[in-house]
Amino acid sequence: MQKILIYTEKITPRVQYIFDFILREFSGLDFELTSNVQFFEASDLPKINYSKDQFSDEIHLKSDEFMQETGIFGSVKFEALHPVGKLFFALSRYEEYLPQERDLHGRISGKGKVYKTPFVDNWILEFQKELKSKHPRMEFKKREFELVLTCDVDQVWKYRNKGFKRTYGAFLKDLAKLNFKELAKRRKIISGKENDPFDTFEFFQSFLDSSIPRNDKKDNNISMIFFWLMADYGKFDKNNPVGNLNFVQKIREVSQWAESGIHPSYASNSQPEKLKKEIERLEKILGQKIKKSRQHYIMLRFPETYRNLIQNGIWEDYSMAYADETGFRAGTCTPFFWYDLSKEIKTELKVHPFCAMDVTLRNYMNLSVEESIDEVQRLKSEIEKVNGEMVVLFHNSNFREQWEGWGKVMESLVE
Repeated sequence: MQKILIYTEKITPRVQYIFDFILREFSGLDFELTSNVQFFEASDLPKINYSKDQFSDEIHLKSDEFMQETGIFGSVKFEALHPVGKLFFALSRYEEYLPQERDLHGRISGKGKVYKTPFVDNWILEFQKELKSKHPRMEFKKREFELVLTCDVDQVWKYRNKGFKRTYGAFLKDLAKLNFKELAKRRKIISGKENDPFDTFEFFQSFLDSSIPRNDKKDNNISMIFFWLMADYGKFDKNNPVGNLNFVQKIREVSQWAESGIHPSYASNSQPEKLKKEIERLEKILGQKIKKSRQHYIMLRFPETYRNLIQNGIWEDYSMAYADETGFRAGTCTPFFWYDLSKEIKTELKVHPFCAMDVTLRNYMNLSVEESIDEVQRLKSEIEKVNGEMVVLFHNSNFREQWEGWGKVMESLVE
């Protein structure tokens, strides 16, 4: 691995973290930090000067004072930062530690905040060109475009396998509202005469089979992950009863052809001890450790959410996006390790940002199927330019009834 010497006026966890990402993780290069000017100038290694002033003809990246600080201050503004500072600001989610307006679920809006392009990746690739120009023999890590299709399973079935109490209660509600059409439909589906509209797993499997030849999976760089809600029943957690044998069997069936992760419940945000129980339920069903997660309702609050995941053995999270806007919440489409700003440490939790969700496209942005296809194609084009990881979120419940035709959005990703 090729090595670069970096001068910085002060070696801090923030400086270490951002160059870890730029050089080691993204570019495949080694580096050493020094605050000794004489040592830096005497070295024969390729050099980067990360400080306020340039010394001679070395590559110079201007530094920002907040990269030498500890603590979080409202006076730090993204627009006023130099490029490396901007990258740290975006990856660390610095702004999200500050007081902000939140919706009824405690979420921050992405309107006016989300980055529409992966500017972090674009900047690093341009910086690689500068390094290459200065040091022609320098080689960088090869990057390849990857498509990760993910599904949040909030409910496996809309009508079936809800348990006697919930099913009987639903029948009574239909009668009370004189909704005989819904009553008849519910009876047909529960009796097996019609398919349940949420049971779309065969569509996912057939899509995966048609997109990825079984003997050539890895070469196609397409994968699929299902995140299962294993919560106790609640106002915002309405999954099927976790002890239902059909529910258990469905999870096991899907795990034969796709990866599985936990979908931490809405309730676990206010009662973090629930997450441990939910993970254990899924692990018991699958007989394996669960390492991946995505938050239900995209509930992401720093630093509490990620600390809770780490404490419960989750090492990869797919919640990094806004619910109401497509794009790049952290400015990148490359997985990165979460930096805990409150503790000023780099953690071992790897964050996989996603760029679009079906609910975002239809319900928040009010896009049609055709407009949504255009938007995911725009995002795909941006990610392909930097050979990044394109993670897209769908729900098994969003392909039939009022969602009829939305399967075309997912299909468009491999055309």
